[in-house]
Amino acid sequence: MKSATLLTTLSLASTALSTAIPLPIRTNTRPIRLLHKPPLSPPSQGARILSSQSEESTLGGAHLPSPPSGKVASVTATFTIPHASMPVTGPTANNTVGLYAASFHVGIDSFSGLCPNNRFIRAGVDIFWDGTIGGEQTPWVWYQSSPADEDGLGFGNFSAKAGDVVKFVVTGSEVRVENYGNVTCTKGLKARQVGVQRVDGGGLCGGEAAWAVEDFPLAGMPDFPVAFADFGGVVFKNLEVGFGNGTVRRNAEGAGVRDVRLDAQGGRLTDCVVGEGGGSVRCDRVVEE
Repeated sequence: MKSATLLTTLSLASTALSTAIPLPIRTNTRPIRLLHKPPLSPPSQGARILSSQSEESTLGGAHLPSPPSGKVASVTATFTIPHASMPVTGPTANNTVGLYAASFHVGIDSFSGLCPNNRFIRAGVDIFWDGTIGGEQTPWVWYQSSPADEDGLGFGNFSAKAGDVVKFVVTGSEVRVENYGNVTCTKGLKARQVGVQRVDGGGLCGGEAAWAVEDFPLAGMPDFPVAFADFGGVVFKNLEVGFGNGTVRRNAEGAGVRDVRLDAQGGRLTDCVVGEGGGSVRCDRVVEE
């Protein structure tokens, strides 16, 4: 019953929004928005969450706690923006007039909700598939600094599309995104487009670096997440964590891992792992049987 209600509600929301905004392909003005809710409070299992978790979570990916010797001051990662498509298995599959979405982001204190007053900074990309207006839509590139930005803000005229390689650098004072286009390697390449925004990192704990996949709710419908898009998989690469003591770490070895798990959408929806040697974080879209 929960799954049927979810599909019906999402179909009605998608139809209503597309009727009000009859755009064939969305641009970075983002007429349909996701509500970028704050990080979850610490889960009951503790700081290190493995993919065998049983409790529900809209958030997946990896988080690397800061060592006693220094707080997290910067987090970097590169990834290829995945294509969004309609799932073909699971309770939310094959809704040809439905709306599906997924979000990918990089941040400081943006995973476990460990920082007092829930201070965090993060930046990322939302992808959409909307059956009422042509299927896959233009991705939305955003950043968020709490508590000043209750929702994500855009990077002005910065644009990106599925298949583009983007690099995010998040610090306590600035968020930077670079778009290298549809390439297989960025070494030696100059970014085609760069977006930079100043942020206020006052109150950050510097307690963790995060590379995440998330199923946010739609803006105006905060009570449940949108139907999770099929995105194949995403790989966060070229990882770098800078610490306040001046040291830099270029891997996520030993990071805690969590999967997106939503019972109404079929259970475990991602398979997230830290790559060998900690050099990458990969999250594949799955449907738990």
